[in-house]
Amino acid sequence: MLRNRPLTPLAGAVLALLLGAGAARAAAAETALIAFAPLTLADGGGAPLGQAILSYQGQTYEVLLNGLGVGGAKGVKASVTGEVLGLTDVADLEGPFVSELADAPTAEVSSNDLWLNSERGVSIHLHTDQAGVSIASGSDTVMVQFGQVAE
Repeated sequence: MLRNRPLTPLAGAVLALLLGAGAARAAAAETALIAFAPLTLADGGGAPLGQAILSYQGQTYEVLLNGLGVGGAKGVKASVTGEVLGLTDVADLEGPFVSELADAPTAEVSSNDLWLNSERGVSIHLHTDQAGVSIASGSDTVMVQFGQVAE
């Protein structure tokens, strides 16, 4: 027979931290938008994402996110966009970001939704609405910098 038991102090504290973290992310206001140029996948192996346009406080900036890719079936058109949260100075966007999937089980190394977080409190939430297209980071760290890709 199951009985209702009060939460132990430790369980209550853990639950409060988890709820607080979710509320903090939900309460963080979107401060910028980021968009990658749509691309058509040449093969089923995927393609790298790199150059994007950041829209922040009425200005646009070219940024490079080094270490991201998309995958899907050959010929699928991939479009990736996102929101940047916690940005108070555009310079805070530059630097290393860690993927939330960095410590995920092998079966979850990519999805159509990816969070990147920096030590400066900036988060990038990337997503795609195309069925069968996934976003993944090639390593634990994605580097963000301003400017164009050298070709």
